[in-house]
Amino acid sequence: MLPAPDTPQDQLYVWRVVFPIARAIALFLVPVRIEGIERIPRGAALIVANHASWKDPPLLTFALDRSVRFFAKEELFRIPILGGALRLAGNFGVRRGEADRRALVTALRVLAAGLPLGFFPEGHRSESGALIRARPGVAMIAKKADAPIVPVAIIGSKRARLGAFWRRDVTFSIGEPFAPSELSGLDDQAAADAIMRRIAALLPSDMHGVYRDDPTRV
Repeated sequence: MLPAPDTPQDQLYVWRVVFPIARAIALFLVPVRIEGIERIPRGAALIVANHASWKDPPLLTFALDRSVRFFAKEELFRIPILGGALRLAGNFGVRRGEADRRALVTALRVLAAGLPLGFFPEGHRSESGALIRARPGVAMIAKKADAPIVPVAIIGSKRARLGAFWRRDVTFSIGEPFAPSELSGLDDQAAADAIMRRIAALLPSDMHGVYRDDPTRV
């Protein structure tokens, strides 16, 4: 079994002290609706969601009220203040466009420690808000991790405006968890597509994008 990731005292401070304050402020600025919160299992889970806005990772974390760790592109960690904030929250960098064994090992350690891991299978934000083709990386983690996979649809984050007078709710629709064994026999790209179809089935039809033909097929 992989060793659990270290949890420095400053990270504990973030989750115990800073997180509740930040959550209250964020959910005041951007109201959220959560459907199916009871489907989030205790302990480790691979939480997979569509990605249309920079607001998705923090809002998903605040909506679930869990210390979700996320991948973020490595370049973000080089930005002053932002990089430090990402590290303090327990997130980790990944080199885009290439196999990153270090990131894979870190992801598996997070799950082995009983923590939820957040992943956006598309790899980057969709400019239109509709689903784009998943990258195979999510399947590599899903197949190796002994953790349930939880599809989440994020609806409305792209048009949400922080603190706007006419605020629009962001909806998080949580699907039924499923076991990695349901992806057995599929190559990584096919497995990634199967995961995305679970997400598509929770989204309105105008957001199905490349998965519009049959979002329920796995």
